[in-house]
Amino acid sequence: MTDSDKLATAWADTQARLPEGWTLDGLRCASTGLGVDERSDDWIAVALGPGSQEREARAGDPLEALAALASSLESDDAAR
Repeated sequence: MTDSDKLATAWADTQARLPEGWTLDGLRCASTGLGVDERSDDWIAVALGPGSQEREARAGDPLEALAALASSLESDDAAR
């Protein structure tokens, strides 16, 4: 399985794990610029939910960021 395939599978799995009303919106590098102090190896996964809510999760790997995002929303959903 290629890295692209792994990412596509992780994206679909993450979307399937999100509570009702939430949509996976993006995955981006956490860098804020090109300067040495602005670079980051981290990734940020973003989901949008009811009432224009936004949730982010950050991790050192894109697949980990997606998993962390899903886990945080599942935890919130289970607590209700």
